[in-house]
Amino acid sequence: MRVSGTEQRRLSVEGCEFGIETRGSGPGSFVLVPGIGMSPRYFEPLARELAAGATVHALHLPGFGQARRPPRPLPLGEYGRLAALALRNAGAGPGILVGHSMGCQVAVEIALADSAAIRGLVLIGPPTNSQERVAWRQGLRLLQDSVREPAPVTWTAVGDYRRCGARWYFAIVPFMISYRLEERLRLVRVPVVLVRGEHDPIAPRPWLAELAAANGMAAVAEVPGQAHAAMYGNPQAIARQCLDLAARA
Repeated sequence: MRVSGTEQRRLSVEGCEFGIETRGSGPGSFVLVPGIGMSPRYFEPLARELAAGATVHALHLPGFGQARRPPRPLPLGEYGRLAALALRNAGAGPGILVGHSMGCQVAVEIALADSAAIRGLVLIGPPTNSQERVAWRQGLRLLQDSVREPAPVTWTAVGDYRRCGARWYFAIVPFMISYRLEERLRLVRVPVVLVRGEHDPIAPRPWLAELAAANGMAAVAEVPGQAHAAMYGNPQAIARQCLDLAARA
């Protein structure tokens, strides 16, 4: 189905539903992976920027956005493995994965599950800071971040969280908090760019430095004036990072 220039598809992989929104028809390929509880709606400004010269695929992960909940909560390794199969079935690669928040963790797992289909990773606001792997502290960081986000991001998050429901959201939270991104990034063999907003309390500078050191080759970038959802507040800056990586990957 195509709506306002965007093709919308649903795919079932091992009983789990994925949604894929595709726009643009340029030679490069980008895959946008939202964070916990979120649909791709808050990627809209970035998707428009990238689709001007490339093909952009935005994922609805099982249980989030328009994708139905699977029969059971999925560890992030399963999210990544199944998403890799969904993208391959949809003919969405090879391309650059662009993850935000928990979507960074899923993007890394996609890359590890199907490295031949992935040319690089752009990880925006990656969780979970190794010094703060407890639920209450992450909740506090999310609250601190909310006061700095543009109003449309906050309202989008509220609507998406209501859609996925508290029970499913909190069933996935422990997987996100316990995920050791620094250990998984050591295994990634494609180029990586780590990005944070200047005022992002969820992904502080020392945490990105730790991730970069763990990977050994990752670049680090900061978007001035932005919070956790930097791709909404300054999509041009994030698009530059994506396009620069695509040019050299």
